[in-house]
Amino acid sequence: MSNRFALARTVWWARRWIASLEAMRLGPRFGRGRQYAVAGQVTELVLEGPHVEATVVGSREAPYRLTLDFTTPDSAARERIAAAIAAEPMMLGRLLTDDLPTEIESLFRTEGIPLFPQAEPLVWSPTKSVYDVKMHCSCPDWARPCKHLVAVMLLLGEEIAQRPTTLLSLRGIEVEDLVLKIEDLRLKIKSSTPQSPILNPQSSIFNLQSSIFNLQSSISNHQSSILKRLGPIPFWRGTVRCVDSLARIYGRCQPVAADASAGKSIDLRG
Repeated sequence: MSNRFALARTVWWARRWIASLEAMRLGPRFGRGRQYAVAGQVTELVLEGPHVEATVVGSREAPYRLTLDFTTPDSAARERIAAAIAAEPMMLGRLLTDDLPTEIESLFRTEGIPLFPQAEPLVWSPTKSVYDVKMHCSCPDWARPCKHLVAVMLLLGEEIAQRPTTLLSLRGIEVEDLVLKIEDLRLKIKSSTPQSPILNPQSSIFNLQSSIFNLQSSISNHQSSILKRLGPIPFWRGTVRCVDSLARIYGRCQPVAADASAGKSIDLRG
């Protein structure tokens, strides 16, 4: 394949896209479509979510007009997919850095909608089968996809190789909506989290002294506590155990809490 499509050999989702086209048993149409794509005969390609429009210059004087419409999950399924992605910020983070987690394909499969184009129909009947991509080209070729549609699909694959979020957009889910959904979840969590009470210097400042003392005692006395089992913190102090570090910290906090409860000024610069 031309260097123009070299990226399709490096990322798994682009390879899957090409493999899905090859599974359609296109025969010579695949090679002809590739020639059209490489030669720049696709003169216009517009993506509007699941709807794609394109113009391809062929053997006739007038260019051919093409449309592709990708099947999308219904609103409820789309909401479930978006919520599952939003619930895993790392998954969205990878999408925003042009990386496609394999888990996303499983989310679509669970809802009965393929992420990649399928050679087999979603619904088959002797009179009319329903495929996951509806294709139209104004050329006289009865085969679908024709070589002009193959050229457009190959260019879509190039776009998807660079920006895998395009794949989600073709299935009706925009990455901007996912970002907004994460923000909504963050606000809901924030609103449901009890607010910290305002401390009264004469009352609960404090109970900080006794709380620190209790924590220090707990660390010192419970030999089988989980903190004891944590052992060293190699990413911070090398051979120092977590429990020993916390014990020293709490020990230094205790006199500060005592001074604060007595109304004395506190110097934290040390």
